[in-house]
Amino acid sequence: MPESQSQLDIVYRMMSAFASSSDMTQTIYEGLDYICEEIGAEAASFFMLHEDDHSLRCAACIGPIDITGLTLPADQGIVGAVTQSDEMRYVRDTADDPDFTGAVDAKTGFETKSMICVPVSGHGKRFGAIQLINRRDGALFSDDDAALVSVYGKNAALALANSQMATRMVEADNFQRDLHMASRVQESLFPNADFDFIHGVNVPKKGVSGDLYDYVSRDGQIYFCMADVSGKGTDAALVMAKTHSLFRTLSRNNPPVNDLAARMNAELVETAFNGMFVTAIIGCYAPDNGAVQCCNAGHEPGLIVGASGQFSYVEASIQPLGILDFEAADITVEHHDLSAARLFCYSDGITEAEVNGAMLGAAKLAAILSAQMGFTIADQIIHTVDVVRQKADRLSDDLTLLGLGCAPQKQAASTLQTAIMEPALAGEEFLFNISVTNEVPELRRLRREIETQLGATSAQGIVTNVCLAVDEATQNIIRHAFPENMSGRIEIGGYIAAEKLHVSITDTAPLIDLDKVKPRDLDDIREGGLGTHLIQEIADTAHWWHDDGRNRLDLTFTL
Repeated sequence: MPESQSQLDIVYRMMSAFASSSDMTQTIYEGLDYICEEIGAEAASFFMLHEDDHSLRCAACIGPIDITGLTLPADQGIVGAVTQSDEMRYVRDTADDPDFTGAVDAKTGFETKSMICVPVSGHGKRFGAIQLINRRDGALFSDDDAALVSVYGKNAALALANSQMATRMVEADNFQRDLHMASRVQESLFPNADFDFIHGVNVPKKGVSGDLYDYVSRDGQIYFCMADVSGKGTDAALVMAKTHSLFRTLSRNNPPVNDLAARMNAELVETAFNGMFVTAIIGCYAPDNGAVQCCNAGHEPGLIVGASGQFSYVEASIQPLGILDFEAADITVEHHDLSAARLFCYSDGITEAEVNGAMLGAAKLAAILSAQMGFTIADQIIHTVDVVRQKADRLSDDLTLLGLGCAPQKQAASTLQTAIMEPALAGEEFLFNISVTNEVPELRRLRREIETQLGATSAQGIVTNVCLAVDEATQNIIRHAFPENMSGRIEIGGYIAAEKLHVSITDTAPLIDLDKVKPRDLDDIREGGLGTHLIQEIADTAHWWHDDGRNRLDLTFTL
C-alpha cells in the first residue's frame, strides 16, 4: 500500500504527464502505467464513452491481454454502471458482487478476482471509466488503492476536458482561417474595373456571401449581373462562385440578354445542388447612349430612379435560375433609357433590414436613393449601404447594392429650392414656394430664406413669429412624420391677401393620423404636444389635413 507522500508523487507525475503532452492516448497510457506500477495491479484499462451509439470502447489498456477496441454496452456491467451513476465501485472480491457479469472474462480468457472502477467525469461531462484488475501479489485491493485510482480518474477527466477544449479551439481557429481565406478569394471575384457609371457594394453577414454582383466590359457594352443564392454560408458561397464563373464565361460573345440568362439557367439546372437556386437580374448597358436591356429572374424588383426622384420597378418575368429549364424566348427583356436615370439592383438583405421595427422595403429604399441623385453613383451606393447598416435594428442577410446609369443630376444636387411666382388670386400681394429635404440642418437655411422673402413686404413685422411656427412645424414633420432613414421633401408656400399672411406646409411623408395632432395641457409635463400648442399660440389659425395624398398644414397670421 503506498504511503501518503508516495501518493502525492504519483498525482504530481500524472498531472505533469497530462500537462506536457498533447497526445491524449499516449498520456492515458502513461497514467495507467504509473498507477499499475505503484499499486501493483495486474491490468488496467480506460473505457471511453461514445454517446452517439451508447457504447463504451477500450481506448487504452495495460496488462497481459490487449483489449484495446473492445466495445461494451454503455449501460451494462460494472464499467457501464460506474459510467452511468458517476460513482466509484470498489469490488474487493468479484465472486461476491451481483453486478459482475464476467462478460469480458469470457471474451478474453482473463480471470478477474478484484476490481477498482472509477468514473472519468467532471463539470457535467462524462468521458467513461478507468478499471484496475487484480493485484499481482494475489492480495485484494485496499481502500487506499481505491482512493488513489479515484484521484487519477479526476485528473484524467480534467486532462480530457482540456484536450477537447484545445481541439475545439484549434478547429475554430482553422475554420476562421479558412473562412478568412474564402472571404478574400470571394472578394477577388467582385469586379475591380473602375467606371464612373456603375458601382456595387457587398457586405456579407457571415464572412462569405451568397450574393453576387458583377459587371464586365464587352466591346463597349457593359454586361452586369445581380444575383442572390438561396441559403446562406459556404454552400451558398460556392454556388455564388459558380454563377459568377458562368456569367463571365457565357457573356464573352456578347449574347442577347435573354440568351445569356437561359444558358446560365441550363448550366445551374444541370448541376443543381441540395435544392439551391439563384435569383438574378441580368442586363446589358450602353454607356454612350444610356440604353439598358435587362431581365429579372425571380429577383427583388429593380429600381429605376429618375433625375426628379420618380421611380419605377423592373419586376420578375421568369422563375429563378437553377430550378427548371426555360428557353430564351420565354424571357421578357425590358428596355430603358438611363441617360437621365439610374437602375439599382439589390439583395433582399437591404429591403428586409428592420428599421424602427419594420422592414425598410423597396419604396423607402427608392426614397433614400432618389434624394442622392446629385451624388456620383459610387458615393450614392456607399452612402445608402452605410445608412442601412448604421440605422437598422436587425440585419437578416447579406447587403448588396449595384447601381448604374447617368452622371450626377444638377437639379437634384440643390437641397434648398425657392421659386417666386406671380400672384395667382385677385388681391394677393406676394406668393413664394420653398422646398427643402427632410433634414434638420436644412431648417437654418429655411429660416434665412423666409426672413429674406418676407423682409421687404407688409409681413416684415411678424417674421419672427412666422419663422418660429414654421420651424416648429417642420421639426415635427422631420422627427415624427418621416420614418427613420426615409428621404423626402417639405414644401413651404405663402402669400399675402386681405391683411393676412397665408402659409401652407406639405410633405412627402406617409399620411399621419390627424386625430393624434392636438396640443396637450401645459400642466401635463411629458414629451410631445408642446410644438402643436406653440404653433396654435403663434398663428391665428392652424389646420392640419390631407391634400391629394400628402400631409398639409395651413397657417394664417394677421399683419
